[in-house]
Amino acid sequence: MKSPLVSVLMPCYNVELYVEDALTSIMRQTYTNLEIIVINDCSTDNTLSILENIALRDSRIKAISNSSNLKLIDTLNKGVEICSGEYIARMDADDISFPDRIERQVAFLEENKDYDIVSTQFYTFKTGVKKKNLYHNPETNEDLRAYLLFRSGICHPAVMIRRTLFSEKKLSFEKEYLHVEDYALWVKAVYVTKLANLADPLLFYRVHDSQVSVVNEQKQLDNKKAVFKIHCEKLGLPVTPEFFEIYSSVAECVPLVSSVDYLYKCEKLMLLIQSKTDANKFCSPEYLERLLSLHWLRLCANSELGMKAVRCCKKSKLYIRENYSNQDIFILYIKCIFRMKYKKSFLYKIFFR
Repeated sequence: MKSPLVSVLMPCYNVELYVEDALTSIMRQTYTNLEIIVINDCSTDNTLSILENIALRDSRIKAISNSSNLKLIDTLNKGVEICSGEYIARMDADDISFPDRIERQVAFLEENKDYDIVSTQFYTFKTGVKKKNLYHNPETNEDLRAYLLFRSGICHPAVMIRRTLFSEKKLSFEKEYLHVEDYALWVKAVYVTKLANLADPLLFYRVHDSQVSVVNEQKQLDNKKAVFKIHCEKLGLPVTPEFFEIYSSVAECVPLVSSVDYLYKCEKLMLLIQSKTDANKFCSPEYLERLLSLHWLRLCANSELGMKAVRCCKKSKLYIRENYSNQDIFILYIKCIFRMKYKKSFLYKIFFR
């Protein structure tokens, strides 16, 4: 197998506590034909000096400083323009890659020329805490297409992208999708190429309170509606604010309104998505059916409607008992009996946090 150049792109902002570990994990990759692009986005801590010192030890590192604080999206797009590798591997400055991550991703893209994006499974961890949680996203293109109807199934800091996705297919990270710019990129990509996740975890993903997903959770939820609009336009679904609100409820498995009527609106939307994707041969119908049935169960469980929600749930064709574990059913009944408010009620925190 040939060894094409891989550009590792790592934006950095105020990461003095983590960046050396992150960068070291890239420098120690079993795949060595790398250029490592680290971009300091006007950090106010010691990030820049740490990057400059490490760069003295490895000629593959190119340490670049923005003249002004561009924020993540502009820094990513700037980095893509700088990268000269056939493949671009993303890396966050607070995560840790497994030593063979890049080697295995290169092998996949070299063997599968019709794929432009490959990521991996990953572990989440907190600094100073031994416990690590494994996250497993769908592996195949057909399953990922279904999953991406509702949420991102690609771990961004573990992704490798064929550079032609940017240079020839003209995709980019877009400000319109602030805080969900990666999700928007994957969704646009499913309509022009193929995506996959390797079966094994190859990244430790650090979780901390200053992350965008924590600080800007509500803005993420709002901007996801713009991503759902991409699907709606491509698949021939309604393009209205009301439809996007219901779509968002289905994606998050939390009804916007606590009523049986609203649950029926969610059910109608889900069946319409199923019909349109079947007609377009968009994704794996079996995987989508399982996914929709799980979203339906969780929507009903989070509806705060008591046992009415259980009866409503079981009447629907989306209710498929073999798709649920005994724990899923137990949670449905517990949430409904106690009418638990999602993430907020005292009982919810006791049982599920």
